[in-house]
Amino acid sequence: MRCVRRYRFDHNPLRRRSDRIEAVAVLLTLLVLVASVWPALLAGRVVYQRGLTAERVDPEVRQQVTAVLLENGAATNPVSSQGTVLGVKAKARWYMPDGSVHMGVVSVPAHAKAGSSLELWVDAHGTPTAAPRTHAQTVADAVVAGFGVVAGIGGLLFLNLALLRWMLDRRRYVEWEKEWTAVHDRWRRPRQP
Repeated sequence: MRCVRRYRFDHNPLRRRSDRIEAVAVLLTLLVLVASVWPALLAGRVVYQRGLTAERVDPEVRQQVTAVLLENGAATNPVSSQGTVLGVKAKARWYMPDGSVHMGVVSVPAHAKAGSSLELWVDAHGTPTAAPRTHAQTVADAVVAGFGVVAGIGGLLFLNLALLRWMLDRRRYVEWEKEWTAVHDRWRRPRQP
């Protein structure tokens, strides 16, 4: 309520021109912030549609196969400062749906043993590739994109509002100083008998 009382439009004689300018700036900032929901929804929808396209698994693009490890998993990279192994690789063999056999070095879970199997995504040529996106990733990316648009616009708006308030406050301080100087001079004049 205090903010509403501070920025409301009324005919209060104590409100200065700078107070009215600040009230208009706050109102415009809020209106533009509310209007920024539309571009945020648009950005979220675009990211969501792209994510849905990436989710679809095309058999010619990538498919999931079962690979059998031919050796135990071995750390190929050094251990991180927290003690976790950064990369574990092992030689594996997998069969494509057309019956062709492929072999290669793939990333495996830590302490993987020879003879164990794991699910692997491969492209049409049998080369290991990334798994398709999940729907949760798509939704999360769309929400982050929408929130990012609103946060970016809001940050710029509030930065502009803070800059305007700083300039108005400097002007107010100069005006107050002039008024106090005038009052001081009136009070210091000797009285006429």
